[in-house]
Amino acid sequence: MKSFTPRGGMFQQKRYKKLSDTYGGKHMFENVRHIIIAALLVALGTVGSVTAQDVALDKSPLRVGITPNYPPMIFILNDKITGVDADLAIRLGNELNRPVQFVELGWDQLISSLLEAKIDIIMSGMTITDARKVRINFTDPYLKSGLVAAIRAGDASKYKSAKSIMSEYPTVGVIKGTTGEAFVRKNMSKPSRIVTLMTLRDAAIELKDRRIDVFIHDAPAVIWLVSENEADIRGVWDPFNEEDLGWGVRKGDDYFLKQMNSILQRWKQDGTLDEILRHWLPARYLERFK
Repeated sequence: MKSFTPRGGMFQQKRYKKLSDTYGGKHMFENVRHIIIAALLVALGTVGSVTAQDVALDKSPLRVGITPNYPPMIFILNDKITGVDADLAIRLGNELNRPVQFVELGWDQLISSLLEAKIDIIMSGMTITDARKVRINFTDPYLKSGLVAAIRAGDASKYKSAKSIMSEYPTVGVIKGTTGEAFVRKNMSKPSRIVTLMTLRDAAIELKDRRIDVFIHDAPAVIWLVSENEADIRGVWDPFNEEDLGWGVRKGDDYFLKQMNSILQRWKQDGTLDEILRHWLPARYLERFK
């Protein structure tokens, strides 16, 4: 105790003991002191860059930002978050020895939440674009994709390819805030109307009820949509473009980004990534966009 009492002798010892007794004993008092010190270190650490040692020692939950309305990439089934990115996130947490905490957000909240440090990474089937790279960094791609169309089964002879769709004047449905919407607004200047939707389910309803003629979205989602509505909806698998999907990481988290890319590279080499992708996506799709 003398090390804590440079002045005051027994009075200081008794005062320390009283504090210890009041707040649950000496160990509790020390724990509080350690928590305060740790909090100060964390606060100071946010000023500088994150080092490899910081990341290695971090055992806090990995907060994964998701918008779970994009089957088969990330969605809710039987009250459980599942899909390609869910499986990859769990594997990633195991690699880092960190528990995974899924943070459900609206699509338009993902990037802002990452910038505000409310989440650590975006794993939600996000396409890598130059516009998004202004605000955040992306890992290396983990899946190649592209925009394709869903149409009514009765219109299969009318819309046989991406080119035939581009040459017509259909009413086109897109998911709000996605690359599908951006593509249609930029490249299809002559659709009779563009209808913004919120979910794949909305797209299926709008197609069946003839309120839209074509739905343009990422290929994995359209594959899922068609598989759920095969009697009424067909896919036009000729892609309008090619895109890469990646995970979003904060700018400045350079070591974390390097670590993610290293893990991805190893998964590509040892078959881990291919195993998960093939569980959720048909082989012909993976071969097409290889």
